[in-house]
Amino acid sequence: MTAAPTAPGRLERRKARTRAAILDAANRLFHEQGFEDTSIQEIAELADTGVGTLYGYFASKEDLLREVLRVSRDDAVARYRAAVAGDTPAIDRVCTALGTMAEYLEAHRRLLVSVFRLAARNQSFEDDYAEWLQRSFAELIESGIRSGEFRPVPADAAARMLITTMMTASLGIGAWAGRAGDPTAMVEIQQLARALLLR
Repeated sequence: MTAAPTAPGRLERRKARTRAAILDAANRLFHEQGFEDTSIQEIAELADTGVGTLYGYFASKEDLLREVLRVSRDDAVARYRAAVAGDTPAIDRVCTALGTMAEYLEAHRRLLVSVFRLAARNQSFEDDYAEWLQRSFAELIESGIRSGEFRPVPADAAARMLITTMMTASLGIGAWAGRAGDPTAMVEIQQLARALLLR
C-alpha cells in the first residue's frame, strides 16, 4: 500500500509564495521599465522581500528574465495545445503555431529585444526555447509531409524560414521594419506558409 501524497508544509508554501512574488515583480517591472532599466533592488522592493532573499531564488537578473519568459512560453504552448485537436489538419496546426508565436512575441517584444542584446554580448545567454521551437516546427512540417498534406520540402529549412519571418515581422525589424503589430503581416505569413507547404 502506498502512502497518500502529503500537502506541502508551511515553509514550502511560503517559499512558493515568495518565488511567485519575485517573478511577478520582475515581470511587471521588466515590461514597464525594460530589463536594462530595472534593478534587483526594485524587484525585491516590489516583491516585499530582501535582495539577499531574492538571490536565494535567482542567481542573477538574467536568470529572472529567463524564468519570466519561460513561464510565459509555457502559457503560450498550453494555449496552442488547447487550440488544436488530434484531427486538426497539418496546415492549421502550423498556422495556429505561427499565430501563438506572434501573440507571444507581441506581448514580450521589449523583453525579447533585451534577450537579443544579452545574447550578442554574452554567448552563454542561451535560449533553449529557440532550439525547441525550431525542432517543434520541423516536426509539425515533417508530420504534414508524412501524412501527404504537405509537399516534400526540407522541413528544417522551412521551419527556420517561417520562424525567422514571424519573429522579424512581429518585432518589426529587418525587412519588416515598421510593421510591428500590423495584423495583415500575420495573414501574409500564414498565406506564405500555405503556399510553401501545401500540395
